[in-house]
Amino acid sequence: MLEVKLRKAETAITEQGMIAVAKSQHYEETFKALSQEAKAAINKANEDAQAKLNAAQFQSKQDMTTYREGLKGSVVISLQQARLKMAYEAKTLGFECPSWNVSAWEAKLKDLGGSPVEYPAKPTGEEANKVAEEAANAEKNRDGDGGEDAGGNAAGEKGAAP
Repeated sequence: MLEVKLRKAETAITEQGMIAVAKSQHYEETFKALSQEAKAAINKANEDAQAKLNAAQFQSKQDMTTYREGLKGSVVISLQQARLKMAYEAKTLGFECPSWNVSAWEAKLKDLGGSPVEYPAKPTGEEANKVAEEAANAEKNRDGDGGEDAGGNAAGEKGAAP
C-alpha cells in the first residue's frame, strides 16, 4: 500500500513537473511574442520619428534658401532704389552722367517688383540757392580747401575745445 501511494505521489509529481514545464514554455512564448511586438512598435516609432526629422530638416533647408533669396532680392531692390535716387538728385542739381542708364535701372527695379523712386521736385527760389551753396561748399571741402566753414563750424559747436 505504501508502494502504491509512493507511485501515485511520483506520478503526481511528474505530472506537476510537466504542467510546470508547459506553463513555463507558454509564458516564455507569450513573453517572446510581446517582446517582438514591442520591438516592432519601437522600430516603427523610430522610423516615423526619423522620417519626420528628415522632413523637418528638408523644410528648414528650403525655408533658409527661400529666406536668403528673398533677402538678396530685397538688397538688390534697395540698391536699385538708392541708385535711382542718387541719379535723380544729381540731375536735379544739374549734374548728369551719360554713363548712368537710368531707364535700365528703372526697368530692373520694376522687374524685381520694387516700389518706384519718385523724381524729386526741382528746388525753387531760396531752396535752389541753398542747394547750390551746399554743392559749392561740398566742392570746396572735397578739393582740400577747408575755408572758413571748416574751422568756423568746429569752433562754434557746443563743447568744442578753443
